[in-house]
Amino acid sequence: MSTTDKIDIPYIDYTRLITLILYEGGGGRVLELLRHKGFSECHMYSVRGNPIGRASLAGGLPEIPKTEIVHLVVSADQADYVYAMLYEECDMKHQGKGMIYVNRLFRSSRIALPTEMADAA
Repeated sequence: MSTTDKIDIPYIDYTRLITLILYEGGGGRVLELLRHKGFSECHMYSVRGNPIGRASLAGGLPEIPKTEIVHLVVSADQADYVYAMLYEECDMKHQGKGMIYVNRLFRSSRIALPTEMADAA
């Protein structure tokens, strides 16, 4: 394939990105729950930071927060269901637990392995 060849990548425009910020950790449990429900397009990472109003110092030493961020890509028709499920499972109704929001993705594409890799699997 040369650099002048145009690659036609089919895209999907009805997907949503759900972002879940957990101030007290628990991202691993959320990933397990999502995997159990059949969602595999998700990932998690840990960050440093606290919500406004929460002390960042304890005894003069910086606190290492357990804040974790989970991202999940779902189809538009599943977004409301997954949002409600995560809201309940992560107990977001209590102040200081974290936050959850949904963004519309302008373009996304399916994961497609090359044919020689798909045949090997």
